[in-house]
Amino acid sequence: MSANTPAVAGTSRGTLLVVDGHSLAFRAFFALPVENFSTSSGQATNAVWGFATMLSQVIDAEHPDHLAVAFDVKGGTFRNQMLPQYKGTRDAAPEDLLSQLPLIQQMLKALGVTFIEKPGFEGDDVIGTLASMGDQDGYRTLVLSGDRDAFQLINDNITVLYPGHHFKDLKHMTPEAVEEKYHVTPAQYPDLAALRGETADNIPGVPGVGDGFAAKWINQYGGLDQIIEHADEIGGKKGEALRENIEQVKLNRSVNALVRDLDLGVTVSDLTFGQVDANQLDILFTKLEFGVRTKNRVLRTFNAGKASEVVREASRLELPHVEIIDGPNELESWVQAHLPEPQEHAHDRHERIGMMSSLGFEIDAEDRCSDMMARSWILHAEGVSKPGNASLSTVMIASHGEAARINTFDEDMLRCLQRILDRYHRSMVTHGYKEQSHLLGSVGVELPEPLFDTKLAGYLAHPDFHADTLEQAAAHFLDLHVEAQDDGATQGTLDFDEPEGSDSKDDEKLPAHVAIVGLLADYLSGVLDERKQFGLLEFIEIPVSHVLHGMEQVGAQVDMTRLEQMREQLATDANQAQETAWRFAGERVNLQSPKQLRKILFEDMGLKPTKKTKSGSYTTNAAALQTLRDRSYDNDRACQFLDALLLHREKNKLKQIVQTLIDATNRHDGRIHTTFEQTVAATGRLSSVDPNLQNIPNRDPAGREIRSAFVPGEGFESLLSSDYSQVELRIMADLSGDEALIEAFRSGKDFHKYVASLVYGIPVEDITSDQRSHVKAMSYGLAYGLSTYGLAQQLKIKPKEAESLKNQYFATFGKVHEYLESLVSSARENGYTETIFGRRRYFPGLKSPNRAIRDAAERAALNAPIQGSAADIMKIAMIRAYGSLQEEKLNSRIILQIHDELVVEVAPGEAEKVTALVKDAMEHAVTMAVPLDVSTGIGSDWQLAAH
Repeated sequence: MSANTPAVAGTSRGTLLVVDGHSLAFRAFFALPVENFSTSSGQATNAVWGFATMLSQVIDAEHPDHLAVAFDVKGGTFRNQMLPQYKGTRDAAPEDLLSQLPLIQQMLKALGVTFIEKPGFEGDDVIGTLASMGDQDGYRTLVLSGDRDAFQLINDNITVLYPGHHFKDLKHMTPEAVEEKYHVTPAQYPDLAALRGETADNIPGVPGVGDGFAAKWINQYGGLDQIIEHADEIGGKKGEALRENIEQVKLNRSVNALVRDLDLGVTVSDLTFGQVDANQLDILFTKLEFGVRTKNRVLRTFNAGKASEVVREASRLELPHVEIIDGPNELESWVQAHLPEPQEHAHDRHERIGMMSSLGFEIDAEDRCSDMMARSWILHAEGVSKPGNASLSTVMIASHGEAARINTFDEDMLRCLQRILDRYHRSMVTHGYKEQSHLLGSVGVELPEPLFDTKLAGYLAHPDFHADTLEQAAAHFLDLHVEAQDDGATQGTLDFDEPEGSDSKDDEKLPAHVAIVGLLADYLSGVLDERKQFGLLEFIEIPVSHVLHGMEQVGAQVDMTRLEQMREQLATDANQAQETAWRFAGERVNLQSPKQLRKILFEDMGLKPTKKTKSGSYTTNAAALQTLRDRSYDNDRACQFLDALLLHREKNKLKQIVQTLIDATNRHDGRIHTTFEQTVAATGRLSSVDPNLQNIPNRDPAGREIRSAFVPGEGFESLLSSDYSQVELRIMADLSGDEALIEAFRSGKDFHKYVASLVYGIPVEDITSDQRSHVKAMSYGLAYGLSTYGLAQQLKIKPKEAESLKNQYFATFGKVHEYLESLVSSARENGYTETIFGRRRYFPGLKSPNRAIRDAAERAALNAPIQGSAADIMKIAMIRAYGSLQEEKLNSRIILQIHDELVVEVAPGEAEKVTALVKDAMEHAVTMAVPLDVSTGIGSDWQLAAH
């Protein structure tokens, strides 16, 4: 079989889908929490459930008629003989995943799907062979894999489906897509990979050469062979590095070449699927404790291998009658005829936020909720909601079975739409208020706060569940399963059978979305009403969504020159650290290879290992290396090597963070428009993605230096940093009512020294730095649900010493102990914990027969009320601060919320007033037995604003 003679495009006999089984299993395992997917006997099932779900999604979207799944075989392959350290840096797969691989294969067998393993070869070689077989036989061939090595297979007939951050964001890697991203052809991609190396596979590349330089050389000289031939002509440090590593690069190229002509004992025609053994599937799913919904969904997809015969559950939706609106007068008329007359509320929610204390904001929440659906209407917009790059495609307004769809947005229509939203928003229901605000904001329409947000309501109802799409929310809350179709929009879309006489599926997708939002609102409003949490939605989550939208839209200005200088300096520092490490190692060891590091550390240097990984090898992670460094004070060579190694890792990590910031900077305005995730962290805390600004280190000078790249934008003079001090401990003191702990805060002395003096029973002035740090770690450990073992690890003391310290602490602060004990017992009894403001988190794991799951649930139950209350307080502070800035008509604006800190971009002449307003808003967000303490600082960049 020749892999170089593909069939002529356009003559496809059908579609062959080739799946990288291990890649998909790993993706499923790490995407779903084990504690939520385990049987009563403790068998993890998240990888099996996720594998079935993800594979079903791809089959439903791509409609293959032939299917095969490739798996790796335990043991080495020929590549390990060529490159002994190949994949040596990979941690052993978790036992909970390994135990599920046979179950996945058992499921595939019951579904009539062929899976293939080949001893001595990787699953990638099986994939390469199957893809080449499909190509040769004239099939449209799709390869589902998260391994970039598969890109070398791509041609006009072979496409790689490459998962993005979310699995649903599958990238269709065609020849054009590869060239656009890497600037080389798929056939040249292995040359690029050989030069760059592959950290995940422990394949070292040419130091300092990434995709960009590799592509430049390939395009200049034609390919790897030609680059090697002209290596002497390439100048600079990179040319020198290339010449020093030519043999390694040649070896890399041999290693990364996929085998495409294995004898697999099958032909493509053998790879049909759909002959389901329903009895065997039922036995397996019963054993795994999967419900009827899961079984039926899988059966529908694998019904004779014909995804087109999937039974759509969309028929359960009562779709509204849609009227296309072409002009503002027509829209006004429709609204007057269909939307309920707006009613004034007793208090504006921004006014009420200032009157809140404890649960006081729930006073009229029930009355407001009880008849919500009777006098509400739905707004649903679609398009791209990425902050800083949003675009609107269509808007739908619906009320009680009737809907108006707006597709054109001229100035008159937009003014009309704004008037309607301003007048009727108090009875408006939407899904994802913040995202909807970005969509409408892209055409200049400001979306006022709605009455109800089904996305936020779902988060309050089930905080451990996160739905990326409307389809997922419908499946989870309504048991309504509709098929998703990726058309590039960030708002979820549905795949429905086209109605008779229709030229577009959009005619049913959009009304279906509106119908789902209505059903979700009807269901979730009842859930929140029953749980007394409607006030959380109305007075915290929706208003903070409004604030976050403004922050995301504005973004944070960065100094690109400073970022690029940091990246280059960090790269230089990392290379220097590597050279130093090599000098003391006595060889050019791969600093990313655990296997090579183990040889240097434990054989050559004779150091005593710390602990083993699950695979039985001694660990070389950062914590272990630091422990080795602390132990090796009398071994100068080891100390020097470990110092350099740790520095190399630190600089590389910081360089990666800086590169992420550079990549995320909007090229139009020079600002970073991160997305603040409001419905992800189960505790109620906000997080950020694209980029994640919370991973910028703040405990060491090198990490803090990154913050110096965040600067005021044009028209602003400084940044204000304002953050809470010891907020979790203050909450713990308030909730526990422990007089001694409360007095420690009120004393005005160094809090941790004061607490240490009580714990150890000695005067404050006699407390050592170690005693202070130990008690500080204990205080925060309790607030974060840290175990005694975790405390011992953190303090580098024996578990018995940590246990003794914990007992001393509880003897001093008895009510803290009683409070923490009550949290777990209450959670066991009620199934949930609550914050100061009634935010709930549910803990089914407390009743699990698996001890590890129970222990994790207990630690989370200890942590949730304190962390959740801190989250609520910060959100209230943000709302208050935003409102104060608006009321005073100041130009300064909040741009970031990171951990317990707010960052404000300060306009000229407003620094003193803004500082006072923000500090007041944060300090008086809530009244507690212990006052909240806020520290502030102002500077010409974020780092200089530190305090």
